[in-house]
Amino acid sequence: MKYTIVLADIDNTLFDFNADSYEALEKAFCEFSLPFHETTWEEYHAVNQALWKEYEEGKIEKKTIYPTRFARYLALKGLSADAEKLNACYMEYLAQGSNIFPQTKTLLETLRDMGVRVYGATNGSTVVQKARMVRSGLAHLFQKSFISEEMGHQKPTREYYDLIFAELGEENRKNAIMLGDSLSSDMQGGRNAGIATCYIGKDDPHDARCDYVIHELMEFPQILL
Repeated sequence: MKYTIVLADIDNTLFDFNADSYEALEKAFCEFSLPFHETTWEEYHAVNQALWKEYEEGKIEKKTIYPTRFARYLALKGLSADAEKLNACYMEYLAQGSNIFPQTKTLLETLRDMGVRVYGATNGSTVVQKARMVRSGLAHLFQKSFISEEMGHQKPTREYYDLIFAELGEENRKNAIMLGDSLSSDMQGGRNAGIATCYIGKDDPHDARCDYVIHELMEFPQILL
């Protein structure tokens, strides 16, 4: 087998983060009596993604993202609310999310049966990610999750992956592959780490940072052989 270790991104790779986020945002906005329309989540998501990209690039600290995203969104829409309290409410609801993609459970069980070790690799909130993992009922199918908030470094930095392989064994770098949906975080992270990469990109454009490209999760096991 070419690869026996999988570093798997969590959000929008295995877990349907967008669905969890939509539900959490709608509940939080309702609690704060803020208007929620068809385009609300997309507008918020654009603001949020811009900040996460700055974090991936090392331009801001993670703690800056949470209050800033809602402050920017509220200002954009001319709305008034306590951004920090709104974020706390949203995060509480987000931690209750457990949406996964249809093939996620089957993939993880297949990899387990193949003798492949799967590790979560995420930049998400520690509290939220751990809660969602438990609620999904899939936590036992991961060896461990490497959460940037706990590690002091984030994807795609080399330091994040160096800490992972300091634990897994440097000799295992050649046996590892990064699976994810983000070119800037997951694929660039794999490149920085010197490991293989697999992009689940649906019909999105991809580039040379991707060693493999799949459209469905269950295409992935064949790549490992």
